[in-house]
Amino acid sequence: MRFPARAPHRLPIWTLSFALSVIARPVDAWADSETLRKPVPINMAEAIIEPFWIPELSGLRKWKVDPGDDHGLRIRQSWSAVDFEWASKPKTGPALRLSRAINVDCSDYDRLLVRLAPPRGSIVRVTARTDKGQRLFVSGPATERRAEYALDLNGAQRIDTLTLEIEAGSDGNAAGWLRWIGLQSTARLKDYFEQWDFSGMRWEAYLQPEGFTPDFQPRYGIFLTSEELAERRAQHEQAMKKDGASTYTHQVAASRAYEPEKGIHEFVDSGGRTSSHSRVRDEFQPRLPGNPDLAIAGLVVRDAEALRVAARCALSLAMSEHWDTGFMSSLPGSAWEDRVFRRSYTAEDIAMILDLAGEIFTDAGRTYLMRRLAEEGIGPINYVAWRHEYIFHCNQLAYFNTGRMYAYLVLEREWPRVKPYTDLALRDGIDNLETVIEPDGGSLEGPGYLNPTIRENYHALKHYARARGLNLFELIPPVLQRTANYAAVVASTTSDDVIPVCDSGSSFRNDTLDILTELVPDSYWTTLYHKKQIAKSVSPTVKPGPALPAYIALPEIGYLASTRPLAEHLVKILIMGNKAGAGHTHEDKGSFVLEYAGQAFGMDLGIGDYGDPVHVTYKHCQRHNMLVPVGMTDRAAPANPLPFDVKPTGAGDERTFHARIDATPGWNGYYKKWVRTWDSPTPDTLTIRDEYELGRGSGVEFYWQTHLPVEKTNSGITIRGDRGLAILTIPAGCTLRLDQLPLAEGGHHTRIAICKPATQGSLEIAVKLRPRATSAVDRPATP
Repeated sequence: MRFPARAPHRLPIWTLSFALSVIARPVDAWADSETLRKPVPINMAEAIIEPFWIPELSGLRKWKVDPGDDHGLRIRQSWSAVDFEWASKPKTGPALRLSRAINVDCSDYDRLLVRLAPPRGSIVRVTARTDKGQRLFVSGPATERRAEYALDLNGAQRIDTLTLEIEAGSDGNAAGWLRWIGLQSTARLKDYFEQWDFSGMRWEAYLQPEGFTPDFQPRYGIFLTSEELAERRAQHEQAMKKDGASTYTHQVAASRAYEPEKGIHEFVDSGGRTSSHSRVRDEFQPRLPGNPDLAIAGLVVRDAEALRVAARCALSLAMSEHWDTGFMSSLPGSAWEDRVFRRSYTAEDIAMILDLAGEIFTDAGRTYLMRRLAEEGIGPINYVAWRHEYIFHCNQLAYFNTGRMYAYLVLEREWPRVKPYTDLALRDGIDNLETVIEPDGGSLEGPGYLNPTIRENYHALKHYARARGLNLFELIPPVLQRTANYAAVVASTTSDDVIPVCDSGSSFRNDTLDILTELVPDSYWTTLYHKKQIAKSVSPTVKPGPALPAYIALPEIGYLASTRPLAEHLVKILIMGNKAGAGHTHEDKGSFVLEYAGQAFGMDLGIGDYGDPVHVTYKHCQRHNMLVPVGMTDRAAPANPLPFDVKPTGAGDERTFHARIDATPGWNGYYKKWVRTWDSPTPDTLTIRDEYELGRGSGVEFYWQTHLPVEKTNSGITIRGDRGLAILTIPAGCTLRLDQLPLAEGGHHTRIAICKPATQGSLEIAVKLRPRATSAVDRPATP
């Protein structure tokens, strides 16, 4: 076994003393600007001088922020950044300017780094006043979602003051966040990367010798039983007879080129990845190839080398020092962590490979991996589960518990005293399901978050049951059966699986639908799974379940849905309410979605990449189908999360639909009253009536969001779908505006804005749905 040489580096005494001072007096240590401060190293080449991401240590209160009331500037400390936004582009000058007397020693470094998520098109200016004069950096218009801007210090030994300025790149609302400010020694950066060069690592002590012939069976049979292995081998042989190759042979062939050791970094599996909490440069680091599927392929085709490569992948994962996303979770003197997603994923992979490729490891290799599972996997996962009660109320516990459960199930086979802890993890998974699923079967976070809550907990319970010889269905909590109603409420009548309300996308994973079809048969989950298989041109494995109900209400979470036929098409209306304190939600209480003829005419944007500042604007009421106060410099918004029940009431059948919501609570003085009603006596007619009285502002704007083409007409607006039209009538005394708003993936969508310049009254929008007639314009020209 050869270990690569590591660059010698001795941390100075002040590193330890300063780290201890941070622990003793966290706020003062970081915020004090009266004495010359030392940066806190994060590696041999870089250090932090402003940890904006840590609420307890952030120096935000020491920064002077220029007034921005005239353009609605907001800046605040959040759990992982300093968030900022503005309602409009200022007439002159930067949208955000802040400065601080930093008084920091930079003598060991030659660059200042500023990490932020800049609004698209914005220009960032960093000014440092140093002992050697002023240093200035000016960015180009931002195109990246996350940036680390570098300012050359050019020999400066001390930074006295820092000024950050961000110029808006476009009109309208924008948002972003500041993560940290640090220092970098470009001379020592090479040594840092060489420290983590394990590309020449050899594993003789950890793996059976070359030429070893295994029996090609899992060591424990937890993650693949002998029956499942036999079934996969039969599928492989059938594919070989038909095509001369199979999925498994392709995986084995690809693994011949794998060099997992090149993917060992300080932070596990960071190569080729991007994240809000990682470094920008991680995207360009070598990836770590391979996963447990390679071990399965090695077993199926009886290929010892593939098993060996899978074992090397597990060892390479374990060799990375921190199973974290990046240094933000390991800063000296800080208790901040970005939870344990990557720890859980790493624990899953290593535990599975210990079982599937278990024959390949020596006792030394197995013990090493088990120690890493215990110390770097299970321990921190337990810490997070003990510390954060909220994770039991959302999908995070399911993600974290899967890796923890897999690790426990392997460790208890070698160390029986682990078993009681495995049982505690089982109880946590059941608790998570029983907490997340409301009595009406709904989920507060939106369908995108229920997806992994069910899937990950199912896998944890399934493998626990298998390892203990128990019946899985006796472990599944009965509350899961109630989700059938939730499926019917959030299901989309378009080509999408679900309507992307809250922090959700529009698709539901195949494997989750497979699980739900098994656990909740003959429900709309079954129908949705059948629909998805048909859309993918896959021969359906299930018969469709029931059709969507004409009317359904989920009183706990506050959702209503109506689905009615209009000629050969369906009309669906979904109305959003709120259970007090619901998380991962948007400023959308009183919003609605309208689908007709297989398309969303009035849509919900859902959510985008959490690392992209645009996703913040997706949460705003201005990006939902809402009535919003206008006429002030700040952006009107309700509280989010909303600490009140704001739930619609309604009734409906195959022909009619009516609903009402009092959406006044939580608007922080913007509204004295806002009551919205929906009346639809027939599927082709809908009237939306808003009765309001403002506490602030000079008027209101009714917003309607759509991806479809929009045309102005004499009487209002026509939204043109492929097979249908929605015609909106604009009330007298109102003005109309069409806004083109940017999307996270590029491009724009249309926001219809109907403005009424009155501080109280009512605004009524009449909507007519019509099939799209085939006209001369629509017909293709005769050749």
